[in-house]
Amino acid sequence: MLSEQTVKELISTPVFISNASKLAYMLHDNIETASQELLLELMFHRLRLWSNKDLTLAVQRDLPSLKWRIKYARLDLVRKAVRDVSRELEKASMVAHMEPQASNEAETLEALGRLRELFKNAHTRDWVESVLRVGQRETMVRFNQTPRQFNCKLNKVCRYARKWQPKQSNSHEKELHILGQWDDLMNDTGTTDDDVQAFINSHQDYINEVINSPQVAYQVRLIKNLKHAGKDKYILVNLMAKREQELKEKDIDE
Repeated sequence: MLSEQTVKELISTPVFISNASKLAYMLHDNIETASQELLLELMFHRLRLWSNKDLTLAVQRDLPSLKWRIKYARLDLVRKAVRDVSRELEKASMVAHMEPQASNEAETLEALGRLRELFKNAHTRDWVESVLRVGQRETMVRFNQTPRQFNCKLNKVCRYARKWQPKQSNSHEKELHILGQWDDLMNDTGTTDDDVQAFINSHQDYINEVINSPQVAYQVRLIKNLKHAGKDKYILVNLMAKREQELKEKDIDE
């Protein structure tokens, strides 16, 4: 259990404040709410195995492993927000010619609260909210639409939502989620060896599986001391890319 003092120290760090601000901007929320969501995500996910001592030392030493967890907790929250809205839009598409009783009320209410995160255009937000609340017929009346205009609009917003939804198959969702985090890390120009080491430490079992290859000369050193892993560092990057490609091809086949 984290002490109140340790939590106060965590939320006072520059990296937490910075990520909370980015989260508030991306979710169109206030900084207080975003900070609370980020803190809960950290406590129940990214930092759930950390002791009070672990976190205190990480804050005091400004450790990359803590910075990495805060950053990806933010990204997890954004992905979840987009996924929630996209899922409800898909439901709306499926029941376009039905009335809305087929939709789960709790999930619909949650999606309604997420509309601002996905749609910048107020008219589109109002239209999607109407579809989710009252269905096709009433929406067509409210927005003076013909059936063809309604269906065109619905297809358009669903395509837009799918663009922002993480493309993960159910069978490989967890692994592709890890690989997605890896891609984010590699695409960040500010990533250092310490950041990559923190990622390896957090996913050591998975990385051990990936590097179980004759291409890697010193597997233990690559896991424990990335800075001095020589060319094995670049082999790791290639193996991760190869694994991601294999999973995507497998999903296509399935």
